[in-house]
Amino acid sequence: MNLRQMEAFRAVMLTGSVSEAATRLFKTQPAVSMMIAALEAEIGFQLFERRKKRLYPTPEANYLYSEIEGIFSRIHDVSQTIKDIQNKQYGFLRIGCMPGPSYSFMPDLIADFLDEHPKVQVSMQTRTSDGIKEWTASAQYDVALAEITGPLPSIEAEIFDLECVCAVPAGHALASEPVLTPQLLDGEPMITLYPDHATVHSLSRAFDAAGCQLSVRVRTRFFIPALRFVERGLGICLMDPITVASYASFACAKQIVFKPFRPVVPLRVGILFPAHTPRSQMTEAFAEQLRQSLQILQQAPAGLP
Repeated sequence: MNLRQMEAFRAVMLTGSVSEAATRLFKTQPAVSMMIAALEAEIGFQLFERRKKRLYPTPEANYLYSEIEGIFSRIHDVSQTIKDIQNKQYGFLRIGCMPGPSYSFMPDLIADFLDEHPKVQVSMQTRTSDGIKEWTASAQYDVALAEITGPLPSIEAEIFDLECVCAVPAGHALASEPVLTPQLLDGEPMITLYPDHATVHSLSRAFDAAGCQLSVRVRTRFFIPALRFVERGLGICLMDPITVASYASFACAKQIVFKPFRPVVPLRVGILFPAHTPRSQMTEAFAEQLRQSLQILQQAPAGLP
């Protein structure tokens, strides 16, 4: 039994007539009759009784029809799945994210993506950038966002250099300055990440070059908790624009103002993909959304005019 014979049999069962089945299948009546006769010869039992130019299915035909209808229902499901895949509406997307963007920036991107792709399932996992790179290299993420600080074996990356800005308590004397510099921050209490972080190295070099004192009062592992220290007036923090973009969703967002810093201190981040794994259309679609958001931050750091 082949698919064409099953289509002919199903059409006759649904219409009760060879001529109507032929019309439905865009075939001639003799062609449908020949397919039914060939099917009966192949399976070894009669499917229809002919009475007064009408066909009446035998009990065996009714049983066979229930089985064939299940096959066609499954074919329809597969066809719909193919359409969903073509339209990026079906699948499971594994996303890795470094801590800062995982608070608001990445969840908002994912939520927007899922609004347009309601049948897609997503797993977002937060890890350090080193952990993100390790998991991406072993193909445990389809796409990821992490800081870039060295070589990336077994990873394909799109690199973005983002301009860091200063988070200043809203009531601070420097909150009205258009641009902050090492000279203005000379001896001012500062909040930074751990000493080995790239932004701290760049900030220290800028202060040294200007002959100014970098006075660190608080160190944190990530930028998100640094925001709270700034709100409490413990100091000023140079931070990445992704964290700044996330801060807009905080209930207390007006307690901090953000100012450009010169010389520019960049934070290098990358959209990461496993190097030896083909990318799905859905992965490409989400990566494009992430790419556009990072390009916006490159052009105008978050929180700044």
